[in-house]
Amino acid sequence: MTLLATRTWGEAGPPALLVHGVTSSSRTWWRVGPALAGRGFRVLAVDLRGHGASPRAATGLSLADLAGDVAETVQGPVELLVGHSLGALVALELVGARPGFADRLVVEDPPGPSSVDWAAVAAGIEADTGRATTDPAALRRDLEAANPAWPPGESERRVADLADCDGPAIAAALRTGVPFDLAALLAAALPASLMLLAEEALGSNLTGNDRKAAVEALPRGTTRVLPGGHSLHREALDPWLAAVDAWLAGS
Repeated sequence: MTLLATRTWGEAGPPALLVHGVTSSSRTWWRVGPALAGRGFRVLAVDLRGHGASPRAATGLSLADLAGDVAETVQGPVELLVGHSLGALVALELVGARPGFADRLVVEDPPGPSSVDWAAVAAGIEADTGRATTDPAALRRDLEAANPAWPPGESERRVADLADCDGPAIAAALRTGVPFDLAALLAAALPASLMLLAEEALGSNLTGNDRKAAVEALPRGTTRVLPGGHSLHREALDPWLAAVDAWLAGS
């Protein structure tokens, strides 16, 4: 297992753990972390293996490996576990393999097995991580143009995440396949689970039959569709926080 780099907000309160998506880092939670700390949580976010300030890795990028790293780094239990995209899969793997690690779970727009063109994602990762080091200013401008709903400063953080990411290793892992059964992972999730989904028309990574199966697999939990694309915490923070607040109050 690999000890991961971390970032924290708040000094007291029940622990909350945030797990980012592919090619991102703990940096992505720069608004969520303080918001949860303001709600009384002691917040910790990790950089997954091959991301951010954590160690590089040409291997060991399976969901089980990544979840094991998180468990090794963060000695649970935690009150609240939040995962976005790949981080949502890691969070689901973690609570399934380690009962009692978390009391409540939020998964943000997890990818569907057949909803994503993994080869295209791998190619995009190689291209974007390369540009983040060779021409970061142009990449930042392109990100700003493609994501008008992002707040000021988000594109700079995204470029920094891409520059820190081990793009070739992650792309290679995606090309060899990331086997997972999202519906099965959700069916085994915590009773206190919330799934936040992006709108399909705005770029959700969970679409069609994958989406239907995922919603049906979480009968004990709650699903909310928010007005935004795949990175809801970036472009729809207020609805994101409102949904989490309402769910925490009622769960």
